[in-house]
Amino acid sequence: MGQGLALPIAAMPAAGLMLRLGQDDLLGRVDGLHRAASILSGAGGAVLDYLPVLFAIGVALGLSRGKDQAGPVIACVVSYLVMARAVIVLNPLPPDQLDTPPARWPYGALIGIVAALLAMVLWNRIEGRRRIPPFAAYGIICAATLTAGALLGLAYPAVDHALTVSTEAVADHPVLGGGVFGFFNRLLLPVGMHQVPNAVVWYVAGECGNGVRGDIPCFFQQHDPDAGIYMTGFFPVSMAGLPAAAIAMWRSALPENRRRVGALLLPAAAMSAIVGVTEPIELAFAFTAWPLYLLHAVLTGASLALVNALDIHSGFVFSAGALDYVFNYAISEKPLLLLPISAGYGALYYVLFRFLISRFNLRTPGRIPHESPTDESGTATGGAERTDEPVPDAHTRWEKR
Repeated sequence: MGQGLALPIAAMPAAGLMLRLGQDDLLGRVDGLHRAASILSGAGGAVLDYLPVLFAIGVALGLSRGKDQAGPVIACVVSYLVMARAVIVLNPLPPDQLDTPPARWPYGALIGIVAALLAMVLWNRIEGRRRIPPFAAYGIICAATLTAGALLGLAYPAVDHALTVSTEAVADHPVLGGGVFGFFNRLLLPVGMHQVPNAVVWYVAGECGNGVRGDIPCFFQQHDPDAGIYMTGFFPVSMAGLPAAAIAMWRSALPENRRRVGALLLPAAAMSAIVGVTEPIELAFAFTAWPLYLLHAVLTGASLALVNALDIHSGFVFSAGALDYVFNYAISEKPLLLLPISAGYGALYYVLFRFLISRFNLRTPGRIPHESPTDESGTATGGAERTDEPVPDAHTRWEKR
């Protein structure tokens, strides 16, 4: 599944770059380029908006056993459409949010992954059976995903309420609350549920005068010196921590895979550092090396707690990259302190990732070796080293067995 999810992840750095370049504070601010900037930003955003569909296709390609990959892809896409529609019917969007893209629907990208996994389990069981025609196979998959979607839809209000209450409980405590929010923000990102606490602390919790509420509006509209407690700590992670983690995973790849892995991770590292698009790096190890992702969530929470303890305040319009850091420098509090903290976080991420990947042989990109063909005795052929030991006779081999 991890290898399948890497396929759509490879397209995300380009999408993130288009999305960022088209923002109002970059190309959008140039007279005569507003329409071109809108097209550029919309094209990049479309890839991220339909990430659940891309994940469903990736899972299908990663878990497909046979040579026919068209059938599993269609089955997974159909499964996602059925499951997502069942959830959204049971949890309809408000009238003013009907144009919300699928990535922001209930459960977000998690629906694409769950639907594809369920479809592939059923497909691999019924594929090739002569008594089950193709239309019946798709019917079985639709029935199963419809049932699962209905159960997830019924459970979503409780899940949403639990996340909202938890976020509001920590919103008034900068150090502890910021650390808890940073931890769960990253922990929930792979399943798309991080948008719930984001919406509460960034746009709802806290009032800074004139009826303005939320961390982002208070920072940019009111220039409140106390705003940014739920944004500032992401800068060290995005600008230095995750890029260093990407470099560590690249250096930890097997020699024969290092060039291919570098082509995937190094552009993603640049996107994270410059514009703050972190998902291509995070999703590259979130499912295949989950201990690293748990460590990443802890370090993110620690970063938010640290900067809040030092009374550093900054914010971002798009994400916590170098561009937002520079653009918002003038309205930030103690922004220079973010630079040494970022440098320290870069070193910490690199050392920890390199050590843990090597020590526990974690399956980060490029760590899966290519198996060599073997002969009947189990010895690799076409490259085995010669030894001076005598070849045992048949009786000796039998006794060893």
